[in-house]
Amino acid sequence: MAKPNTASSLVAAASAIDEELREYDQLAREAKRIELDSEKSLGRAASILEDATTRQPRIQQKLRALVSEIEAAQGRQQASLDTLVEVSRSLSARATEFEGLLSRFVALGESAKAIHQLTGELSERKKGGATDGELLEGLRALETRIETVITDAEGLARDAEQNSWPDVAHQANAIRQQVASAKNKLALAHRTVSERAPS
Repeated sequence: MAKPNTASSLVAAASAIDEELREYDQLAREAKRIELDSEKSLGRAASILEDATTRQPRIQQKLRALVSEIEAAQGRQQASLDTLVEVSRSLSARATEFEGLLSRFVALGESAKAIHQLTGELSERKKGGATDGELLEGLRALETRIETVITDAEGLARDAEQNSWPDVAHQANAIRQQVASAKNKLALAHRTVSERAPS
């Protein structure tokens, strides 16, 4: 990286040719002003033309140096553009990937919410006098839903972890843990009702 207040090679090349051309322009203006009416003026004009002629190779050299710096600048610009295009593509791919994971996470949250609602409904049915057989049927259906949510949460957490989305993985694991805890409580309730229910 260039140091502060240090001209880049492109600026230096442009400044060099600019200075050379200003001096060359000055020679041309000076030559044009000379009245060719004496030996001295003829000599002065000849001297200026000779000076201008000797400057031509330097001007060409500095022009070539400037063109070379411009080409190098174009190369840097293209390299930066290629990098930005690559970042843009990566951004698009990662955004699409995140949207897919987020969609799965939202669906997972809805499934977990549905389990909570079903648990509440089953509790209301118990309070309403549902038979042990009816309760067992509800418990089995609820356990199946819970297993599905746990499997989905594990899959989402695994995919998020593998694709470097730690926040999504953490949140999916949190849901899995909450539902797994509910599963343990449900298993206890299932055993209790099974023991009461006639075989």
